[in-house]
Amino acid sequence: MKTCPYCGSNIEKVNQQQYYCDFCSMTLAASIVKENRERLDVRFRDMAFDTHIEKTTPELMVFSTFELLYLLKIIRNERSNMYHHMHTFHRAGEQGANEFKEIEKETGRDYMYYTKKAFVVENIIRTRLGYVPTRITESYLVKYLENIEKDKKRPMIIRTERQEKVKEKG
Repeated sequence: MKTCPYCGSNIEKVNQQQYYCDFCSMTLAASIVKENRERLDVRFRDMAFDTHIEKTTPELMVFSTFELLYLLKIIRNERSNMYHHMHTFHRAGEQGANEFKEIEKETGRDYMYYTKKAFVVENIIRTRLGYVPTRITESYLVKYLENIEKDKKRPMIIRTERQEKVKEKG
């Protein structure tokens, strides 16, 4: 029996790729439809890579919240490094070494890039969680993963009959 992955109701087939749920008043893609009142799957990678920073905003929007949190941790670290490099090259330039002026400008551009990427990822996270964590530590990420693992996985079944306790005769 095909069921809605959001409410667990029986659904009607519209065509080969779509179903309709009366309770949710929405059309569902066949790819997310469940059977026997199962819940939606939570799919995510348990890490992100620094190469993901270069993804476009639409590409980042399909990342899981966990991946985005992990990526934000990486971006914030890179941004901090660029700021420190920029500051170091600025001080070297003040000492009269002109070759550091161009490197200071380049690290300044990198700093701006990472700042904008942080804004993008923070705003995607904000739309999902309602806030952006000020610090993302390894323990925060581990706890987040633990919560995903502990999440409800039981089918969405509503009991319609009262369960009476059986009294033992003794």
